[in-house]
Amino acid sequence: MFAGDYLKGEFTPKNPNKCLNKNGKLPNSKDKITFRSSYEMIFANWCDLEDDVIEWGSEVIEIQYFSKVDNKKHRYITDFVFMSRNADGGVDKWLVEIKPKSQVPVLNAVGEIQFPELPKKKRVTKKSIERWQSFCNVLKTNHEKWESARVWARKNGYNFKVITEQELGLVVG
Repeated sequence: MFAGDYLKGEFTPKNPNKCLNKNGKLPNSKDKITFRSSYEMIFANWCDLEDDVIEWGSEVIEIQYFSKVDNKKHRYITDFVFMSRNADGGVDKWLVEIKPKSQVPVLNAVGEIQFPELPKKKRVTKKSIERWQSFCNVLKTNHEKWESARVWARKNGYNFKVITEQELGLVVG
């Protein structure tokens, strides 16, 4: 089903025994696996079918963060967590966020967000400025959440990665 511009629905794994949402290893985990975009559906399918993925879950890790956008504490629930066999025979643990590349902030050399320029029109409207500010806030919020996720991941022995349509193989280049 489409909601807005995004495909949404419930994912049913073919291998529920390796899915943390289904195998009972996480006592407070929600049983349903909801994908909120076609990108999330593709990644859930990859986790389910990839032989090297030992275990995976959708929306099972919660991380607290503080947002300077609204000066409040929030909870960030990562899209996915998975454990996989690596080339050395060991196990790697991953936290993964799935986002369109347009929502991934580009950082400069000192780690600051490079915001897009205001739209260049003959007449900049209040609405165009509000849309630009809203988009900049999305970039700020994503950066704050992901910085908190990176800290959590380091403390807990995980890797953190943002995956876009490019990594999913949906865009060439």
